[in-house]
Amino acid sequence: MHCLLSGNRIFDGGGLMEAERNDAGKVGRQNSHSLDEINGGSCYFTSALCYVMVRKRGVWGRLCVESFAEAVTHAHSTLSLTDLGRAVCRAMTFENTLWSREAREGRQSSDVGYWEVWHNTGARAVDTQLTFRRTVCPRRRALRVRCEHLECGIRPHADAQQPRWGAEGSGRWGRVVGGGGAAAGAWPWQAALYRDGDFQCGGTLVSRSWLLSASHCFYEATDAHWVARLGALRRSAWPRGPWEAAARVRQVVLHPRYEKSGFHNDIALLRVDPLPLHARLRPACLPPPRAQPPAGHHCTVVGWGQLYEHERVFPDTLQEVELPVISTAECRRRTRLLPLYLITDNMFCAGYERGGRDACLGDSGGPLMCQESDNRWYIYGVTSNGYGCARANRPGVYTKVSNYIDWIDGVLAAHTPRNSSANLEFDDIFSETELLETAENGRTTKFDKCKGHRCPLGECLPASSVCNGFLECSDGSDEWNCHKPSSNSSDKLDPD
Repeated sequence: MHCLLSGNRIFDGGGLMEAERNDAGKVGRQNSHSLDEINGGSCYFTSALCYVMVRKRGVWGRLCVESFAEAVTHAHSTLSLTDLGRAVCRAMTFENTLWSREAREGRQSSDVGYWEVWHNTGARAVDTQLTFRRTVCPRRRALRVRCEHLECGIRPHADAQQPRWGAEGSGRWGRVVGGGGAAAGAWPWQAALYRDGDFQCGGTLVSRSWLLSASHCFYEATDAHWVARLGALRRSAWPRGPWEAAARVRQVVLHPRYEKSGFHNDIALLRVDPLPLHARLRPACLPPPRAQPPAGHHCTVVGWGQLYEHERVFPDTLQEVELPVISTAECRRRTRLLPLYLITDNMFCAGYERGGRDACLGDSGGPLMCQESDNRWYIYGVTSNGYGCARANRPGVYTKVSNYIDWIDGVLAAHTPRNSSANLEFDDIFSETELLETAENGRTTKFDKCKGHRCPLGECLPASSVCNGFLECSDGSDEWNCHKPSSNSSDKLDPD
């Protein structure tokens, strides 16, 4: 059985040689067998189980392994299927390879053929190669791998090269306030949170089933119908893009010591339907307990919040801005004469003394992220509060995530359904009762307070708006499966 997702490419330009260039003894240099001829590879997968796909000269095909042993023997190579599987999983940024084995496909697709590993005996002896060639693969024995533990905090390679908005001297000024538009897929853990169809706050994916956000977004609204939308660049775009996912928020966990006055312990966890993780939809990393980026270190804030303090103008495109971190002690010093700032040890600040760049209304709950020396992005702050937006000497205040790692770990452990794992599918994780709560094609069930129809982002339409000839949901689902009267008057007889 193939695991299909729209073409998630594994290798871009360097093949296995490039994918394993820092992994001596696996594929390539240690064995002196070049696989550079491959332009790329692909694995079509749901979760982490897939058949390996190879692309050579622009043509894709499954990797047939029926003659693999013969090819590596002739090449005097130590290359194994385990090595290939490990290269695939590493290239997809999974931490572990559970297994790599040959498996017989049940049926052959007419539009995708096969490639096989081949010992190119025509090459010079000093330049002996293992390469790929077309094959019919008569027994349809292909390479199948299973990977686990998608690495956190890794941005898609192409998007990681995008210019950084808001960097000093960049000359590129935009919004958040003071930042600019993000590239598609640039922040694969960013979530937009909707309450009954209306955008409210941001959030950050920290595991397959949990988001991190701010408690003040959900105060006195934990029982509302919340939907998390991930992988989106533009909030207005619908239908969803190929990398997007929308998930019902099943549970809101506010910090037990959250205080509305002063925004103390302004942090919350949201349990969502399990999400299909991939390169453009993955968690951010959580920092070590009590860790904090050094003062002056530039980190990034993202969100769909207001563009200006005094105008309720919200961007359609996700915005990003770089801000310098201000230590808790320094933030207290700068704001000691401002009664609206009550900076505790569980908070820190970010921003410029001159102002000009900041988070604003609607960015609440989103992440302040810092890239560490391992090139991963860690969520150090949850956007919490501030005095106005981007004002001079009025820094933004962020909940210090590293002070809540024990609480986060405790909540995830206490509320994770039994018998769950990172590789289980939706039906395996949720009980039958919980599955009944899910609307089928948007039609609500007895567990939903909505008596009409739920649109994809949670808006409740009254029954009178369903099948009334007007499209009111962004996807038109309120007009699906409607029984229209037949235009034929077969029950009426024409006179002779």
